[in-house]
Amino acid sequence: MRIKFIVLFSLLLLLGSCVSQKKYNDMYALWVYADGQYQLQKQRTSVNDKNWKLLLIEIERLRKDSGFIDSSYHSFMNFAEAEKSKLKENISSLNIQLTTSSTRLKLSAEKIAELEALLYRKDSIMKVTRDRLTAALVGFKDKGVNVHVVGGKVYISLDERLLFKSGQIDVNPDGKIALLQIGKVLNIDTTTNLTVEGHTDDIPFKSKTKPYKDNWDISVLRATSVVRLLQLQGFVSPKRFIASGRAEYFPLDPAKTPEARKKNRRIEIIVTPDLDEIARLLNN
Repeated sequence: MRIKFIVLFSLLLLLGSCVSQKKYNDMYALWVYADGQYQLQKQRTSVNDKNWKLLLIEIERLRKDSGFIDSSYHSFMNFAEAEKSKLKENISSLNIQLTTSSTRLKLSAEKIAELEALLYRKDSIMKVTRDRLTAALVGFKDKGVNVHVVGGKVYISLDERLLFKSGQIDVNPDGKIALLQIGKVLNIDTTTNLTVEGHTDDIPFKSKTKPYKDNWDISVLRATSVVRLLQLQGFVSPKRFIASGRAEYFPLDPAKTPEARKKNRRIEIIVTPDLDEIARLLNN
């Protein structure tokens, strides 16, 4: 285009002498205008080329971004599907756990109710046993006999003076009467367990004529004498008994006075309810 204008301008110069001045001026103005349009178009074309290159670069960037977004979208959808699957599994597992927990709670509530009923029944049996023993031993109230309930067990405490002579292990006649009364009550409910404990004071036992050596011996042998009498004459099952001696180590009164030592020399029969059923409930 630029060459055409140059050729045209050259022709105008050559023809200048052949045309009038007015025509020459008009043709020259046309050439100037045409050249201006050419320069403007050239600038526009240059700008368009730059814009086109920028546009191509932007398109490439958008294409890459689109590929990244598409890849990210697919990755996210795969992740979402995996999480959805896990969530379904967790919900299923949670439902199973809730069902199991609900069942366990129901069973636990039933077990607790059963256990409470059983404990109440055992406690009632112990209170009835205490009342029966208290009534049976009313004639021995002033002879060192005490019946009480502690921790769901009935404790029958018998003063040494009622049962034994000093230093002896054989039961006195009055003691036999009291023990046989106790045996009658113990045979009413044969499910209870019986522990017979012998207790002494803190004065060391010494005797050259007796076969027992110390307070351990005498406490155990006195407990055995009581068990033997209840078994043979009171007809209480020997399977229910435990005979033990505790010497001077579990005093009722730790004072070193004659009154305290008198209280500490005793036999205790501990009546315990059968806990096998309770243990079965707890183990299950």
